[in-house]
Amino acid sequence: MQASESVIRRMTRLARQHDAINLAQGFTDEPPPFPLVWGAITALLGGSDAGIRRIERAAAVDSAADRGATLLRDALESLQGRRDELNQYSYPFGLPELRQAIAAHTARWSGFEPDPETETTVVLGSTEGLAAVLAAVGRRGDGVVIVEPFHEMYPAQAEIFGLAPRFVTLREEESGTAWRLDPDELRRVAAGARLLILNTPHNPTGKVFASEDLEAIADLARSRDLVVVADEIYEHIVFDGARHRSIATWPGMRERTIVVNSISKTANATGWRIGWVLAPPHLTPAIRAVHDTLVVQAPTPLQKAAVGLLAMPAAFFRDLGRGYADKRAVLGGALREAGFRMTEPCGAYYFLADYRGVADLAHLDPLPAAMRLIERVGVAAVPGDNFYARSSDGARYLRFAFCRGRETLEDAANRLRRLPGGS
Repeated sequence: MQASESVIRRMTRLARQHDAINLAQGFTDEPPPFPLVWGAITALLGGSDAGIRRIERAAAVDSAADRGATLLRDALESLQGRRDELNQYSYPFGLPELRQAIAAHTARWSGFEPDPETETTVVLGSTEGLAAVLAAVGRRGDGVVIVEPFHEMYPAQAEIFGLAPRFVTLREEESGTAWRLDPDELRRVAAGARLLILNTPHNPTGKVFASEDLEAIADLARSRDLVVVADEIYEHIVFDGARHRSIATWPGMRERTIVVNSISKTANATGWRIGWVLAPPHLTPAIRAVHDTLVVQAPTPLQKAAVGLLAMPAAFFRDLGRGYADKRAVLGGALREAGFRMTEPCGAYYFLADYRGVADLAHLDPLPAAMRLIERVGVAAVPGDNFYARSSDGARYLRFAFCRGRETLEDAANRLRRLPGGS
């Protein structure tokens, strides 16, 4: 296939061009938690575990920050380690301490504990992780079941590696209360397939797959010998009592589930590209070989910092959903006032919003509707048909991300109120 520009990244580029608020791409304008940043600083400067301890001791007593930026720089430069390990190549499949932290984190939040040595691979973000999985596990011509609406990288990567995407469609109830998966349709689509990509909490609908959904998928995987690739990057971003459950914990699924995850969304660190793949021991060597060939490794000092993030108190992870629920209310209220209709997301941080009730947009296809929002209102969204391949349902949607800071979202909400009243 011929690669083309990502539609999501294109909307980000157009947002900058038109000075619009970017609610298209799923990244925030808020900083990562300071312990994560400090972990990177000490790893970058210290260069070794001993160097990190030296910097931390000095930081506890040094008051250089009070004497100006020049003195602070000089002080930090003087602390730079003489021996360096953490700015160099390290284990291609991840620092041992990070793999151990990932295993402990998974046991704490997902209910199963992968072996750090045989089941855990640190990758260059979840996008590279998925690519390594598809290249290692899929064979040219294999069918890959993809739930639509989908993240655009799923079918794009499948096609790059010669796999054959097959689509099963989530459908929004007319009542606007839920997105439904049809088990019969899933069984038909999956006949003869090799892989199934499952994203929960789901981008772009916000659906958190319930036990009955996961049981239907697990039953199908067991009976059809499917490998399930579970994208769980939004695992901690859930609302209204919803609970993320990993399909790897279902009976008979550990040996046929590959989990892809990263710190990107949890830590407001989408640019760090620190992710991981959890796979059964018989699949891990091939995934590691592809990963090593593609990128060698994820950045060593940022891996070191991620260890501390995953060990943060439980309250940090539990509070993520509460913060995003507040943001959801700010943007959701403005969208509904403008005439958009959408099912309230239970997880992730997107609205897939039906714009047929917006007088100024209703007569337009998704891309022209998104362009009008950028050019006339100053808010960027993603055309809904970007998330569909088989169904025409996407022709009525725009996707908005509510992961920006509160002030940014309030600005976007005020701009959206410029739209003519809903029809």
